[in-house]
Amino acid sequence: MLLEDLHTHSSFCRHATGNLEQYVKAAINKKLSVIGLSAHFPYEILEGIENIPYQEYSMPTDELDSYVFNAISLREKYKNHIEVKIAFELDFVEKQVEKHHEYLKRYSDQIDYIIGSIHNLNTSFGLFAFDDFRFLKDYHKFEDTDEIFMNYFKTMQAMINSEKFNFTTIGHFDLPKKFNIIPNNKELIMEQGIKALEMAKNRDIVIEINTSGLRRPVKEQYPSEEYIKKMYDLGIDVVLGSDAHHPDEIAYEFKSSIKLLKKIGYERLVHFDKMAKTFIKI
Repeated sequence: MLLEDLHTHSSFCRHATGNLEQYVKAAINKKLSVIGLSAHFPYEILEGIENIPYQEYSMPTDELDSYVFNAISLREKYKNHIEVKIAFELDFVEKQVEKHHEYLKRYSDQIDYIIGSIHNLNTSFGLFAFDDFRFLKDYHKFEDTDEIFMNYFKTMQAMINSEKFNFTTIGHFDLPKKFNIIPNNKELIMEQGIKALEMAKNRDIVIEINTSGLRRPVKEQYPSEEYIKKMYDLGIDVVLGSDAHHPDEIAYEFKSSIKLLKKIGYERLVHFDKMAKTFIKI
């Protein structure tokens, strides 16, 4: 079976360990057919980020050329062993989408896919980095956990609906559960999540099965099995991503994820090339 890991990070991202080549070698050792290098796009171009430690979340803009050059070099060096894809994980911050454009267009002929993600929520007290454990102390500022989930899925719906936000894939679909925080009104939150899925289907957006949740307190992949079943019913295409922050995490729990996908009915995964998708069988 040919497998691809399309969500990985490296030392370029400041909060991951290992250089790009170590991730490529790890993928080769695990007999993957494709490794996607998907560094976090720089936060520093955004406004209103003073209250989050953005320097620890991504590379600065002056390292973008180095990242892309390194990735291109590795693609050529290991072309007889593995296919190296070049990508970014791009954070959606409403009303600031166009700030990415002037940088992204410089690499448009190299980018294979873009993961659209939400790690921070706009709130009355500024950006809230809900997936950073250091911000758990701020959860009391919300009425309840449902407010966080509602904000998250409403933001995702805005991301999908944005004509100016160009992306191929939704990253870690139900991320707010990371610290095993569960909605009080599960039915209400599920309704908003399903609305996002329906919008994603209409835009032909792919959703990743992100196995990093299995390494987190929630001990469950993103999205949950309940969401994946709905995705299958809607005909939404999927990819696998380990969200590796260390080379050892490449292809983390992919076998169990494939088993889950097959049980639900999936028979294929997406393969990206220059923002266009084809398919591989599982």
